[in-house]
Amino acid sequence: MRKMKIGYWSLSPTLKSAGDRRRLIFWAKARGHDIVIDRTQKVDVIVASENSDFNSKYFAQKNVPVIFDLVDAYLSPLNDFEDFARGFAKGVSGQISGSIKPFSHHARDFCQHSNAVICSSKEQEKVISSYNVNTHVILDSHEEIPFVNQTKARNSFASIYRILWEGQPATIRGVKIISPALVELSKKIPLGLDFVTDENYFKFLNKFLKGSTLNLVAKDLSQIKNLVNIIPWSVENLVKQAELSTVAMIPIDLSVPMQRLKPENRLLIMWRLGVPCLTSPSPAYVRVSEQAGVKAACDTNVEWLQNLNRLMGDPDFAFSEISAGQNYLRENHNQKILLKKWDSVFESVMG
Repeated sequence: MRKMKIGYWSLSPTLKSAGDRRRLIFWAKARGHDIVIDRTQKVDVIVASENSDFNSKYFAQKNVPVIFDLVDAYLSPLNDFEDFARGFAKGVSGQISGSIKPFSHHARDFCQHSNAVICSSKEQEKVISSYNVNTHVILDSHEEIPFVNQTKARNSFASIYRILWEGQPATIRGVKIISPALVELSKKIPLGLDFVTDENYFKFLNKFLKGSTLNLVAKDLSQIKNLVNIIPWSVENLVKQAELSTVAMIPIDLSVPMQRLKPENRLLIMWRLGVPCLTSPSPAYVRVSEQAGVKAACDTNVEWLQNLNRLMGDPDFAFSEISAGQNYLRENHNQKILLKKWDSVFESVMG
């Protein structure tokens, strides 16, 4: 494929957000393509993100194909009110021009008019393919995070057992669902709950009403809030906390479609770091757990407690789980596979 100039309506102005650097930017750097964020420049192809003004004339250039990188499940909103509120806010703030309508309608219409759509899970693909047959599933690249090859079982006689949570504050409230299991566990063993995330968050549209992440978690884990540690997100901090952790957790609220339809990225990151991980039984986590041959998904607080106890008390079992997870990574989620998938998207629209 020849070197291209790729116009990109990015998620962040610096191109440093995870959704930028782990996706298009990762591929473009590896393949030697130029990313152009100046929308007055001539480009060969355009990639739109969820932060785009879908009605901009920028996307209507003659002979310039458009690819929509729709990472989150915006076509499956929680309810009509939230969907319209998101569209209304993006309209009045100037992010999206034209008429006011529910955000899922903006995303749906843009899917229909794009030459290709990229999503991040097979579950999302089923929804999007109704609006665009040229839909591709591509997970994030995790090359920025070191692959910690586990060669021995973790110590089961730690002075304190640390449970790791990693991610953005938008998904952190899932921990409330398993708080009974965590409370019960804390009565039996010395426990630490480490959250590698942003110290502050925005309550609406990722830009309005700032709040404290620590206060949010303390509210949901009120009985054991003294065990909670908030560690600012960075690759270095994540690696350090992973080294100290016995197990990782990814509890999510399955009643929220945006959460339920998220891809398996966070589970893959934990395996990459060499930490066994338990998750809620979302479609992606169940699918990947079965493919890898691990027992990650927990449906009830009883299962969460049982599986946490087993991983913490049986280092050989924990080692077998992480070994299976890392074998899955080597075979199914590596740089070569991801680059080829991005190649395929651009080949499908460039002719």
